[in-house]
Amino acid sequence: MASSQIRFYLASSPQGTANRVLMSSQQILLGRAGTGVYLPPTGTLSASFSYATVQASAQTVLAAAAAACVPQSVYIQVEADFGLPWGDDTLIGTTKLPDFYFTAGTLTPATITPGGTVSFTADLYTACTAPSASTLGVFLTDANYNVLSYIGGIPVSAGAGTFSVAPTAITFSTAIAPGTYYLVLVADVDGDVAETNESNNQGAFTLTVVASQPLTVQDSASALDSDLPGPVREHLDQYTPTIGYVDGFASMSR
Repeated sequence: MASSQIRFYLASSPQGTANRVLMSSQQILLGRAGTGVYLPPTGTLSASFSYATVQASAQTVLAAAAAACVPQSVYIQVEADFGLPWGDDTLIGTTKLPDFYFTAGTLTPATITPGGTVSFTADLYTACTAPSASTLGVFLTDANYNVLSYIGGIPVSAGAGTFSVAPTAITFSTAIAPGTYYLVLVADVDGDVAETNESNNQGAFTLTVVASQPLTVQDSASALDSDLPGPVREHLDQYTPTIGYVDGFASMSR
């Protein structure tokens, strides 16, 4: 009995061999005619694949296609005994919505006296394109994330990638009581953009207000924490319909 080695590849064209990756390789048995010629099996043979069973290099290609924001056109080639390959295209993946989340940010200083001024920066990221502009809301909350004030909004343009908030100053009221507060940032605070995950849009800086006295920590900084407890979103959502108010805790300038 004779056999033929059948190889399946993922490729960027029907017959091109550059940059293709091996997906699977298997043998088929050949029949033999009386003249000594070997013949392929009769009928139609089929092969099936899953992510778990293909080669590691093919898994990398499939994972990238699955993670892409839009379906990717990939050719599945078949080749017998290093002969001429033939391929047919297929779409892999789905069209995905944007997903805003914070990747970095700083608040300086992290400790002030009443009437003090801080400056914050933040990096907001979405891999898939946001089709319209949105607003990044800035809130002041108490130590339990109860909203005390909506300080203001920062416009975020449509598109994908990282949106970097330039250093933005916030001056607090001289009447603010000493204690621990959070400066909370909420991406797409008005809900203008549909996202794959609406629960990861928040980030928070810790801010400490101390009684008026000489400070020794003016150069300290607070890092943006995106791992906030579950109720935070619910606390903030109830304030978004009246987002126009500012009640005297602080004012924001850029």
